[in-house]
Parts: sequence; C-alpha cells; structure tokens
Amino acid sequence: MPKPLRTDRLKELFFREASLALRDVHGLNTRGIVTLTGVELVDEGKMLHIYFSVFGSEHDRTWTEALLTRSIYLIRAAFKKRLRLRVIPAVMFKYDSTPEAAAKMESIFDKIRAEKKDGRPGHTVLDGGTDKSHENTGS
Repeated sequence: MPKPLRTDRLKELFFREASLALRDVHGLNTRGIVTLTGVELVDEGKMLHIYFSVFGSEHDRTWTEALLTRSIYLIRAAFKKRLRLRVIPAVMFKYDSTPEAAAKMESIFDKIRAEKKDGRPGHTVLDGGTDKSHENTGS
C-alpha cells in the first residue's frame, strides 16, 4: 500500500505549497476572507483540484475565484521551483460550499435551542413554568 501513502503525502505537500504561493497574490483577501479547504489529486496525479471557500458576498466569491484562476501560473511556477517532481499537476480551483452549509445548519440548531429554552412549540407554558398540555383533563 505505498501508493495511498505517497498520494496523501503529495496532497499535504501541494496544499502547503499552494497556500505559501497564494500569500504573494496581491488583493486576495481584500474582498472576503479566502480559506483553502483541501486538495484532491485526480487522474493519476496529473490534475490537482484546490478547494477554497470565501467568507463574504456572492460577488466576493466570483471575484476571488477569477483572481485564483489567474494565479494558477504563479502556483505551478512555485511548484516547479520548490518541488522535485517529474510531473507537476495542472491546477484547478473549485469552490467549496461546505462552510456555508455548516453555517446554515448551525443557525438552524440555534433556532432549535432557542425554542427549547423558551418552551416547546405547540405546548403552553404557564407563568409558573408548568406545562399544561400533559395534564389529565378527565374527571
């Protein structure tokens, strides 16, 4: 099983080197905060997908994606300069919507916690804090 180990090591190396190369990109964090969330080597190491997220508006996301796409040459040049590999993979940036989905889920959980704290929906809580929906109404 040496191949998966090598692939994992290469992914970590490419992730670190890509983040170092992107430090030199002028204006990257001026519109939204950019985070690299992961990398994936595909097509037997010939293609590198770099996943990113942007904390900001939809306009900030598209602007950042265009800036990252224009920076692909800079990243590949950094790979060629710093890494001693026979094949330097082609780079493609892909937007990762996981942080946005996680934020939406967290807001839903916050609403549920607030409802539990105030009282469950559909149940009447009296001033004394007793729930009258569970009492027997029989004779």
